[in-house]
Amino acid sequence: MTPVIEVTNAVKQFDSVRALDELSLSVIQGQVVAVLGPNGAGKTTLLEVLEGLERLDAGEARVLGYDVGRQTREVKERIGISLQATAFFDRLSVQETAQLFGSFFSRRQDLPSLLQTLGLWELRERRVSGLSGGQRQRVALAMALINDPQVIFLDEPTTGLDPAARREIWSLVEHVRQEGRTVILTTHYMEEAAYLADNVIIMDQGKILAEGSVGQLLRDYTGEQTLILDGEGLDYLTDPPWNFVADNGRLVWHVPNLSDHLDRLLSDIRSRGSVIHHLVVREATLEDVFLRLTGRRLVS
Repeated sequence: MTPVIEVTNAVKQFDSVRALDELSLSVIQGQVVAVLGPNGAGKTTLLEVLEGLERLDAGEARVLGYDVGRQTREVKERIGISLQATAFFDRLSVQETAQLFGSFFSRRQDLPSLLQTLGLWELRERRVSGLSGGQRQRVALAMALINDPQVIFLDEPTTGLDPAARREIWSLVEHVRQEGRTVILTTHYMEEAAYLADNVIIMDQGKILAEGSVGQLLRDYTGEQTLILDGEGLDYLTDPPWNFVADNGRLVWHVPNLSDHLDRLLSDIRSRGSVIHHLVVREATLEDVFLRLTGRRLVS
């Protein structure tokens, strides 16, 4: 299957910072792909390159077969973009806003049908200034879909929304996926990535550290269980042979068949005179993968 997005050896430099460092990736049609990374990882730069807003210093980026650097107009006609804080004219109504955005493109979706799909038809005469945060995000998604794009970029689509509004946006993204469109999103919510994404890309320092389905990442980068400890005199556990990861005053260990190792671990801790205050065992999550690869939480 021909990729709808293909990036090869992409390099982007800002002064002394290499935002993209020989990065390569491929995305097939109809996928929802979540791009995760700590601040400064390069994910925003990657999206800006794919959207035609930044030019690469080296390498190549193609969207829908078009070279983004050389055929920017063709790319922009065929993609949709929803920013974390899309700028609207607050005095315009929802319908007027959609008509304005639609005027920027040669191809447009049927406006009443689009507004009905996104639950905005009853709000079409309301000024944007009178909308809730969740309603504004639905308007932003409508603007990203107004030109009937094949690829949609969503930058932090649910940041600042309450859980109910966040779930509404998730349902709309799922609807977009079912239409056969490709969605690339950034998010600070691990559960959002786990719920929506067919494929997850974890970035840091301009490189892709790992990519795959959530299940694949859990299999490849964590054990079957996660052990979390805190206490006194436990810092040595970050060294071999235990190799725990320090996380906000706690120690985290991903291990298969924990029961095979637990007695030996506890015996070692007791023999050193160390003290355990809390011990928790749970199944590994996508956040554990992220922490293991980057050494940081997504939101710190």
